[in-house]
Amino acid sequence: MKDSLRLKLRERRSALSQSSYTEKSASIRGKLESLKEFKKSKKILLYVSTDEEVDTKALIKDCLKIGDSVFVPKVIKDSLAICKIDTWEDLKPGNFGILEPCEIISNIHPSEMDLIVVPGIGFDLKGHRIGYGKGFYDRLLKQTNGFKVGLAFEEQILHCIPSKEHDVPLDLIITDKHIFRF
Repeated sequence: MKDSLRLKLRERRSALSQSSYTEKSASIRGKLESLKEFKKSKKILLYVSTDEEVDTKALIKDCLKIGDSVFVPKVIKDSLAICKIDTWEDLKPGNFGILEPCEIISNIHPSEMDLIVVPGIGFDLKGHRIGYGKGFYDRLLKQTNGFKVGLAFEEQILHCIPSKEHDVPLDLIITDKHIFRF
């Protein structure tokens, strides 16, 4: 069932025009940057977006400019290492073609993050997400008490996603049209 949901949601996301993608990503970024939870966070974990995900490149650059401690994930075997970056140039294509830190300068435990921004293929109105099927973020979210945020285009929101007791819901989901708090 999750595989068919992933396919359906990827098709929805792929249907966005480039101008719509750019406009919606900017709207989502603006909403996130205006949140009190974002403003008070000192250690922020951000995913580095791929071509069809909500664009986080400008967000990462904004955070670096204002002096926040920015961390991004690096895939190591079956888990994500959380690595601090100081400049955009610290990132190079890694596993799955996703930009990640060239080297592990400082690996930090997820429990030390104030704010965690996670990707997903789809999200529901209870804070659940459906990822890419590898479980990287599911394992990471179990290790943190930081404020958990999902970024999504409105087209990625479903009424309900199948979830299990061990799934960790997000605290907030931001779309181009809404902010959902849980």
